[in-house]
Amino acid sequence: MPQPRPPDLLHAQACLIDALSMSLQMRDAYTRHHCDRVGLLAQHLALHCDLDEDACAQVGLAARFHDIGKIGIPDEVLLSPRRHSDEERAIMREHPVRGEHIFLATGRSDAAPVARLIRAHHEAFDGSGYPDGLHGEAIPLGARIVTIADAYDAMTSVRPYRAAMEHETVLRILDEQAGGLIDPYVLRRFHGMLRNEPALA
Repeated sequence: MPQPRPPDLLHAQACLIDALSMSLQMRDAYTRHHCDRVGLLAQHLALHCDLDEDACAQVGLAARFHDIGKIGIPDEVLLSPRRHSDEERAIMREHPVRGEHIFLATGRSDAAPVARLIRAHHEAFDGSGYPDGLHGEAIPLGARIVTIADAYDAMTSVRPYRAAMEHETVLRILDEQAGGLIDPYVLRRFHGMLRNEPALA
């Protein structure tokens, strides 16, 4: 008797990624759309940072799912229409580690490097970030790329507690964070990308 054909691995992986996206959409529509935009922006920025094709794809995937750990954050914290208290902020800060664990569970061949970027996307260049307090180039370059794309999109998006900020205002804030939250090298590449591809802004 002929054996059933094994499922196509690439198709199965694509379906898994779609399922993760839908899970995020059902949990919080803003977060899903924010992540999709950050994924596109980060993958373009990775290319401008001279990463190879595989690394760019990993950065794009990590950026697309950088907030997947928010699935495990309670509604009263995740969906709060006001700024978080210190206690709520501590709960929100669990999402990079939760996201790492979720992406590792996909079993993809690239799960480990992508999950590492997800874990590190809230690290700060000056060492003041979380969850591990990494500093400078100890933070994976892909994570430093995601940090800028994430910050840019978050500030230029409408939130329940504030209006979207103007492009030039956001760039000025990012410039002020160079050497603090932001890697100055990646920020220079970000500015160059926006000059060359203004449609991304």
